[in-house]
Amino acid sequence: MLRALLSGFVVAVLATSAPRAEPVKLTIGHPVASDFLATYVAKEKGFFEKHNIDATLTKIPVITVVPQALISNSLQIGATTLGTALQAIDAGLDLKLVAGAGRMVKGSPFISLMARKDLVIEKPADLEGRKVGVPGAGSFMEQFLREWMLNAKADAKKTTFVEAPLPQLPDMLKAGTVDAVLIVEPMRSMIVNTGIGKVGAEYINEIDPNVLVSAYMVTGDWAARNAETIRNFRAALDEGLAYINSGAADLKDIEKKTIGFNSPRLATFDNKVTADDLKVFIKIGADLRIYRTTFDVNGIIVK
Repeated sequence: MLRALLSGFVVAVLATSAPRAEPVKLTIGHPVASDFLATYVAKEKGFFEKHNIDATLTKIPVITVVPQALISNSLQIGATTLGTALQAIDAGLDLKLVAGAGRMVKGSPFISLMARKDLVIEKPADLEGRKVGVPGAGSFMEQFLREWMLNAKADAKKTTFVEAPLPQLPDMLKAGTVDAVLIVEPMRSMIVNTGIGKVGAEYINEIDPNVLVSAYMVTGDWAARNAETIRNFRAALDEGLAYINSGAADLKDIEKKTIGFNSPRLATFDNKVTADDLKVFIKIGADLRIYRTTFDVNGIIVK
């Protein structure tokens, strides 16, 4: 009896003193955007470390380079928009979505069509013959605008789309180089507050009142080899989201420290991504004849 007790004690001691596995090193690429606040919080508050991840956050100035950065393994996880992810998959890249990030829901927009203050936009056809600044040709923001016009039988071919970096779009609107811009916070609020322009339309939520705009993706090969790390990544994000929902006093400090500014209007954060979230993007792609691929939506998402 004594021998059995001692044996059990030794096993218990060995189990509790067993060395923890080395943290998994991850480079996580993200644009300068508040959509990914749960990631910033997870890094700052030690949630990645708690879940055995040694995370390095890397700012990515142009989100369209994320797919190639994943393929080259310079990133292991990349923040993306769902439109960018689908375009990369359509081009033949083996990419998977592992978590959601930011939703845009009706009544709480953070992406808008902003117009010159003297320009009246009452309907999509009012953009015919106008110049619209966009932060990337073929971006999901432009795709949704074209769909908005198509649904109203307005002709987007009569609209000139001018590509420019996001930070330049307010100046272009102010100078009259363009008549309207597709813009995201905090520049959206800055345009209103400085009198440069006004909200022309909340066109995205006119198409769908609840759109998962952004998410995280990995390569299919990496996902197949790192199921546990994906679970740990999600667990860290969940703790980050819980911290956001707690209304902690240092959230703005974390946001500003990571991306350099505080957004006056945040996304509705959601760490989940579902097949339904992809359907609006796929429908728009079909309507605009963007994609060549018939997508397996369930195959794109890592369960």
